[in-house]
Amino acid sequence: MIRCIIVDDEIPARQELNYILSKCKDIEVIGEASNGVEALLLNEKLNPDLIFLDIKMPQMSGIELARILLEEERPPMIIFVTAYDRFALQAFEVNAVDYLLKPIDEKNLRKRLENKILSHRSDDIVGREGIRALINYIEDKRKPNISRISIYHNGRIFPIETEDIIYATVEDRNTVVVTKKGKFSINFTLSELMDRLDSALFFRTHKSFIINLSAIESIEPWFNSTLNIRMKGIQDIVPVSRNYYKDFKKIMNMD
Repeated sequence: MIRCIIVDDEIPARQELNYILSKCKDIEVIGEASNGVEALLLNEKLNPDLIFLDIKMPQMSGIELARILLEEERPPMIIFVTAYDRFALQAFEVNAVDYLLKPIDEKNLRKRLENKILSHRSDDIVGREGIRALINYIEDKRKPNISRISIYHNGRIFPIETEDIIYATVEDRNTVVVTKKGKFSINFTLSELMDRLDSALFFRTHKSFIINLSAIESIEPWFNSTLNIRMKGIQDIVPVSRNYYKDFKKIMNMD
């Protein structure tokens, strides 16, 4: 029997996960915590085999809590639980760290449990190293969001507020931003620009396009699970490729 605790600052989220886990014969929920401090105390008191850990919590995030737990001689296994976040999902996939996406899908939960819990011991070295790699990845890759960029154009420097960017693309191997002030070339690669933009406002729809979500005029279904986006104030159409289709539908709450 795997003994676990649930850590989430939202009561409905804890109740939902507890209910789903109650139907898993190999899992016993022995405690719940609403924040990182409570979780540390519960972990010390109950010594669980597994912690379901929410990422975004006040005072102490799930990542910060995981960093502390990893210092223990025999840390618990961890499955992160997160609402949609492009960066988090990318980080998890890169470092092979187990996670669940809210709202929790019961089939996916069972798959995670089968793959991780039933096949690994609680002192699993691979799991610990994956989480350490995740923490390092986030610290290395998560750069502060920029609110403006300065663009050199025709002998003059133009400060551009990032919120004024309509979309960014690649033309003749150069990164170009289309803004309310016009079109400009910048020195960032598209990936470097995406790393610096606010992920709540900007989305990569294609390997060659980043859009400002607040500048979307309309969305048109296309073929083979692709979309075309019309942006406000311009005639350009921006594609959503198949690779980004599902993530785009999630972030836009499209059925």
